This record gives sequence, C-alpha cells and structure tokens, in this order.
Amino acid sequence: MSFYLSKTLWLILNPFNIFILFTLFSILLFFLTFKRLSKIIFLINFSVLLSISIFPIGNYLIYIIEKEFHTHTKIPDNIDGVLILGGTTDAEMFKEYGQISLNGSAERLVESIEIIKKFKNSKIIFTGGSGILNRPDLDHAQVAKLFYEKMGINLTRIIFENKSRNTFENIIFSKKIAEPKNNQSWLLITSASHMKRALLIGEKHNWYFTPYAVDFLNTKNFKIRPNFELLSNLNSFQKGSHEWLGLISYYLLGRTSKIF
Repeated sequence: MSFYLSKTLWLILNPFNIFILFTLFSILLFFLTFKRLSKIIFLINFSVLLSISIFPIGNYLIYIIEKEFHTHTKIPDNIDGVLILGGTTDAEMFKEYGQISLNGSAERLVESIEIIKKFKNSKIIFTGGSGILNRPDLDHAQVAKLFYEKMGINLTRIIFENKSRNTFENIIFSKKIAEPKNNQSWLLITSASHMKRALLIGEKHNWYFTPYAVDFLNTKNFKIRPNFELLSNLNSFQKGSHEWLGLISYYLLGRTSKIF
C-alpha cells in the first residue's frame, strides 16, 4: 500500500507538476475575473521557476547529501557481503530491444565489478525489482544479470533479488536473504545522493553498512552561482527534491529514525 501511496504523493509533489498546476490555476482565475489574484499567483510561480532555472539550487540540495561521502571510504580488508542497489537500468528498453540499457546511475554496476572480483569469498546481492506501477516484469535484476554475464562475472556468485520496488524494500528484502550477523562487515554500493536514505533504513533495521558511494553529481568545491544551464538546473531540482522528499517521507512513515 505504501508503495502506491509514495507514487501518488510524488505525482502530486513533483515540482514540475506543481508549477503546471499553479499556472493552470492562475489562468482559470483570470477567466473567472479574479485577475489581480491570477497575476499574483502567476508572477510568484514564474519567479520561483526562473530562480531554480538560473541558480543550481537542485544541485545544492544534492550536494548537501553527497558531501558526507566526499572522503573516499576505506574498505575493510575483509568483507562478508556486498549489497548493490538497483535503479541503474532501463528494463523497458531491455525488453523492447534485448540489449543492455543503462541510465545515469550506471556507476553502481560498473564500480561493483572490481569489488566482486576483489572479494572472492564475500556474499554478493544485487537488489532491484520493478518500480513501475502494474509492470512487475520490468525489473532491474534481469538487466543486471546480463550485464554481469557480459563482463565475465560468474553469475553463481551473485544473488539477484527482483521483488523490491523501492529503497525500503531493497534493504528489507535483501536482509532476509543475507541474514547478516552483528559481527559481519557489509559494503553498500549505491549513488552518493541516494546513500544516506539507504544507510538510515539499514540502521533502523539493525543492518549497518560501510558505504561505497558512486555516481557523484557535484564537485567537492561546489558553489551556488547563476548560470544559463536552465534545463539542467530544472532537472537537478527535480532530482534533489525527490531525494529530500524521500528522506522526509521515510522518517514520517517510520522507516528511518531520523531525516538526515
């Protein structure tokens, strides 16, 4: 139930959708003769949209999360297990063309190859089902399986979990498979902007990880400066908003013990 609720809430709280709704609302008010109120709403809406288009506010929201992982994590000499979070592939395009299709978070897969080869005796779990409503067949695990096979990785070394639909289920379902002990050392591979939420879920459920953050989106010396990369700034704002809404909503749902 919470999976469908989260999808619905994001549909409502998606910044782009909010801007469109306020624009339509202002137009409606204009035709209903509330012209002054219509202009005020339109100007406020436009000003906010212009601000996040010119200033990399979205990148800053992501930077706040990423900076905790700027210092490269020292990987323990002995690791009992590695958990690799999905969300790196386009399962629909894979189904359509029968070819590996990766997205902007492909580093999760690419970086994991070296880790898998280095820790030959560690348990390896790749977790990623379908996050698309009514399409359980579009899971990330099936694409990842082909990717690892083409990279020459022995597939018997990896356990593929393909039922989870979001980050919370990634951790919970994988824990049932891993059955981690208190004295075990586990490595978590995911995007830097996504790492905090995953770690907090693990902590809430007594599964502690050494973070191996990849897919950084900002430099370490990032500063907010105006620029004219308007579409890029808008996309970054959407991604940054998504991550922070995820942190807040997971806390409110009791999936984590703190927001950040």
